[in-house]
Amino acid sequence: MKRPTFFISSTIFDFQDLRSALKFYLEEQGCKVLASEYNDFTKPLDKHSYQACIDAIHAADYFILLIGSRVGGWYNEKSRISITQHECREAYALHKAGKLKLLNFVRLDVWRVKEDRRELAKYLESISIDESSKKAIVNFPSKSAEDAEFLSAFITEVGRNQETRLSVKDQAPAPTGNWIHTFSGFRDIIDVMNGVVLSSTPIDDLMLKRLLRRELREFLAQSLVKIKAGSVHSPRNQIDMFHAEHQITLDARNNKFTTVSTKRWDGLAILLIHLLGFQLHPVVLSNAISQPTFLDFDLSTDSYKETQTYEALLLLQGKIRKLNRANTNKALDFIFEHTPRAQPHRGETLQIETMRLVTVMHLLDRWANVIELSRSLLRHMDGEPFQMPSLRPDSPIHGMQEMIEQEKLSASDLDKFIAEN
Repeated sequence: MKRPTFFISSTIFDFQDLRSALKFYLEEQGCKVLASEYNDFTKPLDKHSYQACIDAIHAADYFILLIGSRVGGWYNEKSRISITQHECREAYALHKAGKLKLLNFVRLDVWRVKEDRRELAKYLESISIDESSKKAIVNFPSKSAEDAEFLSAFITEVGRNQETRLSVKDQAPAPTGNWIHTFSGFRDIIDVMNGVVLSSTPIDDLMLKRLLRRELREFLAQSLVKIKAGSVHSPRNQIDMFHAEHQITLDARNNKFTTVSTKRWDGLAILLIHLLGFQLHPVVLSNAISQPTFLDFDLSTDSYKETQTYEALLLLQGKIRKLNRANTNKALDFIFEHTPRAQPHRGETLQIETMRLVTVMHLLDRWANVIELSRSLLRHMDGEPFQMPSLRPDSPIHGMQEMIEQEKLSASDLDKFIAEN
């Protein structure tokens, strides 16, 4: 997987902590960060360090520029071009070629110094004072700007002020990549990056969701029934109708045979044929359940809590396992015993062995539940609020679900057992 790559350009001494924090944050998001002071930065022994940095910019997707109070080292002292400025110009050329995106940041106090001194320069023009004195006053060094003249010119260059004025005058295309974001701390930078580059979701989570979405779509593609071109059906409606018309009650489960509608049985048999050799093999689903991607942080307990989406993923995993276990040749063999070919003189009803019918209905219920859960999860991953679907009960025998629920251990039952001596 190609990861988004960021190059950090700034003076290193006064930005050491911020560069470290940025590198850590971006790498936690799954990105690659190129920062020349770290050992994972490629340092070819046959190239000067300046050239190695320029080459690294060409390998990046995003260029982060940090302007503070210091000029840093000179790339060309005679022409007053700093190393950071030279990197910025290289990055801008790549940006104009559509190969790089720029993120420009200036410390807020440095920005204020630039603006204040611009106003001061205007004021000095209105009073009688020699030009050299005016320049000395405007460009006096301070803690916020060791070389105010250079920093002001650098910020003006990054903001593309001259190109913007020309574009307005000549109605030419305006320059891009000239956004300048002021910052006081790390949070200000991250807010900008989360807004224009990263989502609030780590890249690993985004990739997991993308793969899970593909797997859920594959579950549906395998599970749905396509009878004719353009006609895709879920077995749920036919299963519900069969249950409604042929309820197997707690008392009736002991009967050896159950009378069913021949028409309804033939409809089920067509569905069941689609399950011959049918197995689902989840891979991403199991990984999604083991990750915190679908959990929410609970401040009251300083831990993660399960969400409805996470519960649905757990349910889906369980339903798939039960479906795979229930879908055996033995379970499906007897559908061929009641076909028109096997029973050429069939009437409007058939006598089906009750326990074999229960087994088949259990299989069909698991199939329907896999489809319903997969569809609800996909709708949620496509942007809809998650809604737990209505699922078929664990048992196809009417009235047995209540008994099953009573026999299940609740969380309080477990807590009580654990606490007992």
